[in-house]
Amino acid sequence: MITLLSDRFAPITSRFGFLELPLEEAGKGLLAWRQQLHGRAKARPVGGSLPELLGQLPPLTGGVRPRELLVGTAGDRWTAYFDCGFQGGDPVSTIGHLSQALQCQGVMLDSTPHTLGTGLETPGRYGAVQFELYGPLPTDFLNHVRTISATHDGSRWQWDESGTVQAFEQPDHYTARKVRDKFTSELLAAYTAALGIHPFDESFYAGQGLLIETKLKVPRGGKSMSLEDTQTFWGIVPGAADKIPG
Repeated sequence: MITLLSDRFAPITSRFGFLELPLEEAGKGLLAWRQQLHGRAKARPVGGSLPELLGQLPPLTGGVRPRELLVGTAGDRWTAYFDCGFQGGDPVSTIGHLSQALQCQGVMLDSTPHTLGTGLETPGRYGAVQFELYGPLPTDFLNHVRTISATHDGSRWQWDESGTVQAFEQPDHYTARKVRDKFTSELLAAYTAALGIHPFDESFYAGQGLLIETKLKVPRGGKSMSLEDTQTFWGIVPGAADKIPG
């Protein structure tokens, strides 16, 4: 299964998003929204390789996300979004809101390997491959243009597709007997490539970013852990996904 950096930074890189805006414009929009919501927030330019940029996010926290990272990409057409969530990234509300507020397209993707019962991780993760496309205008459901999802809910695989079918889709795959074969990480990579996004290619990321920091305190009893401790807590083994088909 394809994951970003072979899950070295999972769960940060399991679920993340993109805005079809240059880094500077995306940063201004996210900072303004955070200041509107929380009063105090700041943006700090950061640079380096993608691993160095992602290393700015820990400690990973539960209940609040005081650090969010925007990373520029090749060509400056798209900006990637990551956050410091202890349970993994939660880009849906951010990408959905900013797509409408900033009048641009947005994409959310999830590529989480299903390791439960494989012996590759303990206890193992529930798998998911998801693609969500957002637009600047309202649709039948908020501003969601298209949703395609194959996820394991803890008991079985669930399939969902809704919205407007896009020209780049390969719907023949959706007729596969097994849900997990209907939408693979390879197909996810092909769909995002059609939009000019190469989420699993480290060279796609331009090495420049903005760290948005908001004055939010972890609630009492909430988690605040290093990346290494978070991976131990969830049983994440970097590289395990490389051995899983799809």
